[in-house]
Amino acid sequence: MNSIELCEVIADFGRLIGRVEETGERVCITDGGEPTGVLLPAAELADLEHFAQRVYGGPRPRPKMVQERPVGPEQQGSYIRYMHTDGVRMTFTRDRVIVAELRSVDELDWLESNARTGRQGYMDPKQAAAFEEFLTRQPPVGDGIAWIADDWRAQEPFTVLEFIKGPAAEEVALAYGADAQDITDGLLLHQVRERDARDGTDELLHVLVFGEAAGWTWLGYHNFDNAFSPLLNPPPPQQITLTATMAKAIYDFSYSKDGVYQNPFPIEDRADAQRDMYELIWYTPGETPFAPNAPLGFLNPHIRRAEKETDWADSIPLFFAGLERAFNLSLPRDAITSGHVRCARPARR
Repeated sequence: MNSIELCEVIADFGRLIGRVEETGERVCITDGGEPTGVLLPAAELADLEHFAQRVYGGPRPRPKMVQERPVGPEQQGSYIRYMHTDGVRMTFTRDRVIVAELRSVDELDWLESNARTGRQGYMDPKQAAAFEEFLTRQPPVGDGIAWIADDWRAQEPFTVLEFIKGPAAEEVALAYGADAQDITDGLLLHQVRERDARDGTDELLHVLVFGEAAGWTWLGYHNFDNAFSPLLNPPPPQQITLTATMAKAIYDFSYSKDGVYQNPFPIEDRADAQRDMYELIWYTPGETPFAPNAPLGFLNPHIRRAEKETDWADSIPLFFAGLERAFNLSLPRDAITSGHVRCARPARR
C-alpha cells in the first residue's frame, strides 16, 4: 500500500482520488510519517461494512478529538469532498456517485477484524445451495442431542448443557473448577447416584458431568450454587450454552466464537447490543427463527431441514435437532442414561 503525507494532498485530493478510482488500490495517509488514515475505494469499504455488521466486536473506534471541518462540500478536481461530523472521515463523489472514502487507521483495523469474523460463515448463493444439498445427505452424528431436549427442559439430568470446541474434556473440567482428584480417579455418574441412594446425600445435583463426542467437549451440570465457572481463558473457538430454568419457563441458547457473543438479532453500532439473548420458546416451527442478516442467521436452513426430515413435533427438540445438524453435536445416550460417564464434584476450597 502506497503512502503519502497529508500536507501534500490536503488542498487537492483530486489527483489522489483519481488514482484510487483507477487502480482500486488503497493509499495510506501519513502525518509526520505516522499513519493516520487510509483512502480506499468506496466499494471495498461497503464490503467491509457489510460483513463487519454481522458480529459484535466492541464499539467502533471514533476520533478522540473532533477537528475543524468546512461548512459545506468542497470541489476537489472532478470530485466533491464531503467531510463527516468528526472532521476526520471523508467521502468523495464524482457525478453524484461515491468513489472513495477516507477512514482512520483504527476504524479500518476494527472493520477488517470484524469483517474477517463475519465472512467465516458466508457463502455465495451457488456455494450455499451446493453445501445445503451436501448436508441434506448427511445423517446426524452419533446419537445427536434432540433425544435429551424434553428431559433437559424439565431440568433432568442437567440444567446446563455446554458444547466447547478445542480444549479436551479434562482440561475444560479443571478450568470450570472441578475437583482434580475426582478426575484422576475417573469418578462415574452412576457411582454418585448409588452413593446418594445409599447414604441419602444429594451430590448428584452438585457434579459436573463431561465427555467428548463428535469433536466437541460436552458438559452437563446444574450449578445451582454457582460452584462451576463457565469462563475459559483464552476463550474457545466455539462455545454453545443451553440453560433451562423450568420454574420461570426460561430456556436460553447462546453461541460464541473466539469469545465473541453471536447476537441473535442484526447488530447495531452500540455497545449494549451484545446483551440481547435468545429464548427457545420464541421459536415457532415453520417460522424463521433468526433474521437473515443476524450472526445466527446461518442456523435457519439447518432448523428448517430438521423440521422437514425428523419426526420431532415439539419446538425445543426440533431446535435441538437443528443445532445437531448445524454443529455436528452429539451426546452419548446410553452412557448418560446408565451413568457410565465421567463426572467430578466442585474443587474443595
